[in-house]
Amino acid sequence: MTYLLHALIGLVLIVFQTAVRPQIGPLEGIYDVLIAYVLFLGLYRPLKESLAVGLVCGFVMDSLSGGPFGLFLTTYFWVVLIARQMTRFLHPDNLVLRFLIVAFGVIAQNAVYMGVAVVREDLAFAPARIQQAAATQLLWALGTGFVLVTVFRQCHRVWEDFLGAYFVREAA
Repeated sequence: MTYLLHALIGLVLIVFQTAVRPQIGPLEGIYDVLIAYVLFLGLYRPLKESLAVGLVCGFVMDSLSGGPFGLFLTTYFWVVLIARQMTRFLHPDNLVLRFLIVAFGVIAQNAVYMGVAVVREDLAFAPARIQQAAATQLLWALGTGFVLVTVFRQCHRVWEDFLGAYFVREAA
């Protein structure tokens, strides 16, 4: 049942990212909001669950985006693994970590984009344009990242409370 929640949240974020965000002028420079969800998964959910959801979301985003295939898949894979490693040193409930984790994800995602631009020598991926976009996205991430991670965490708590109240789990 948890994967149903992941599918719903992932679908809403993918639709927002691909269809809604480009149509709203003030949100033009916002970061990939799905990265905030993938980071939440890396911090608070089991590794197998977070990797599975992150890879599926990355595959769907790669399929829908016009960029080179594997960009989102690679980014989400590494972001989940690095977020998991960060929890070995910092507690996931650390407020500083929650505040900065989405900014870290935006930096990692833009580093992958710049790496692809350098390897492909593609003018559409001009490093100067990527750096300007990365600075705007970083400001958005610092302003909204903490809120998104907290909202995702609260959604999962409400979902688990709902499942615990209305569905009986069998003993193993």
